[in-house]
Amino acid sequence: MPFAPFIGVNHHGQSILLGCGLLFSEDSSSFIWLFNAWLTCMYGCAPKAIITDQCRSMGIAIERVFQNTKYRLCFWHIMMKLPAKFGAHTQYKSLKQTMKNIVYNSITIDQCDYEWMRMVDDFQLEDSDWLNSLYRERSKWIPVYVKHHFWAGLSTSQRSESRNSFFDDFVHSKTSIKQFVEQYDRALKRNIEKEMKLDFQSYNSSLSVVCGYPVERQFHSLYTNDILRIIHNEVAGMLYCEIQNIQQEGPTHVFDVLENILGSAGETLRDVWLKVHYTAMGNFVKCQCKMFEFRGILCRHILMVYRRMKVDQVPERYVLNRWRKDLKRGYQSITNIYDFDVFESQRKRYNSLTPMMHLFQQLASQSEDNTSVASRLLEDIIQKLMLDFDNSSTSSTPATNPPTEKVIHSPVRVKARALY
Repeated sequence: MPFAPFIGVNHHGQSILLGCGLLFSEDSSSFIWLFNAWLTCMYGCAPKAIITDQCRSMGIAIERVFQNTKYRLCFWHIMMKLPAKFGAHTQYKSLKQTMKNIVYNSITIDQCDYEWMRMVDDFQLEDSDWLNSLYRERSKWIPVYVKHHFWAGLSTSQRSESRNSFFDDFVHSKTSIKQFVEQYDRALKRNIEKEMKLDFQSYNSSLSVVCGYPVERQFHSLYTNDILRIIHNEVAGMLYCEIQNIQQEGPTHVFDVLENILGSAGETLRDVWLKVHYTAMGNFVKCQCKMFEFRGILCRHILMVYRRMKVDQVPERYVLNRWRKDLKRGYQSITNIYDFDVFESQRKRYNSLTPMMHLFQQLASQSEDNTSVASRLLEDIIQKLMLDFDNSSTSSTPATNPPTEKVIHSPVRVKARALY
């Protein structure tokens, strides 16, 4: 049966399995059923963004069910088709390099369109139906067209494929449905343990700063270690950047930043010019590379401008909660089979309140009056609950018996039980 996983990114930048489905077939009706099932499980909350391969039936289902979701195609899958489509071309190597340069290195949409048309003329590809279809759908896959939306750094669907290979350690072609459910839970347990380990490391160990820049130290106190490594890469990348020119446009300064980029092995340095707009009032900043919009992390070009303008604290708008190590995630309170018994009743109570809270938020947000009334009610309820909690905590005694973990059978034992 086709396995359809929903893969996201957690606060460590690691892949997280949000859910999955087993389908009878891969036609549009099956995907429509799958996406509607997702909406049911998520109380009507659709994904903000989704990446898939060039599956036409999946695209039809997404446009019908997730109408307000940003939808793009995996450009890695598209580029992998180049040998099959143009391998017989007499100038294939040059054509491949030209197309890769357009897809990966275009800074602006106008530059991308110009270089694409030039490529079509130079290699006489006017009659290529595949290439023409790609150009018509360029707003769904070429990075320069989609990087102004937030994708948590995702550019391809390879995380989904790597997650499929992750399950190879737990299931195989002979696995029954019953075994799959049990082994699926076991695979999730490994994910949860890995995330808890990363949480512990982020709280209890700190990475060394690269240069001691105050902005860098600010992120050190807020972000997880894995995200800090990306920040470190951008801080180190400032060595290859240089501000060449500054222009004034009203209250905004426009910086021309020159970056020296070293390509793959054997390639020489190439110069890339980028414009950074900076407004002193509020420290608003925007870079032409769109790294913050796309990945949620400030780029080296913005850091260069902040250092030039002596900005030592990044405004809160540029510090995303999704990368913070001190933020409590809602999915961490969901009951699962790996919970200790001592926590199970608490999480069941939490889950029973979740749908009511969603309905409360929807009704309260309908008007300003509803929001005002709901806010007053919540404040009264929170104060009462906190008072009750303080009274109960002072009168209660700590538990002396350690929690016992539920038994999770090994893959060998599960398989043996099915066979015999």
